Amino acid sequence: MPSSLTLKEARELLGLGEKATRQEIIQAYRRAARHWHPDRAPEGREAEFRARMQLVNEAYQRLKDFLENYRFCLVDQETPQDSEEWWRERFYTGVWGAPPEKASDAVFSSATGPGKNRVGKQNRKS
Repeated sequence: MPSSLTLKEARELLGLGEKATRQEIIQAYRRAARHWHPDRAPEGREAEFRARMQLVNEAYQRLKDFLENYRFCLVDQETPQDSEEWWRERFYTGVWGAPPEKASDAVFSSATGPGKNRVGKQNRKS
């Protein structure tokens, strides 16, 4: 039977934030179950506690099913070139000119740029 609760409603019902470990989910469920269990209901409020306990069970089942069916990405998707591109796209301000195409190009171009001590006719002492 599919749960009628959304993940947000299930989290709020158990008192969880947007991020929680499995252990925190279990602890929150047990805490709510101890509080709302019909055997602990005051006289005359058994029906209210029973309905609330059913909601707690449904919320816990919804979160548990979500964790069991969650698909993890098991492949490294980001290569060094991708991370360089990511940084260039987000943090390039244009203050010092256009960024180099690749980090390796910047190293080699600065080593052979104008004004460097290259061996050639201009730099030789006659």
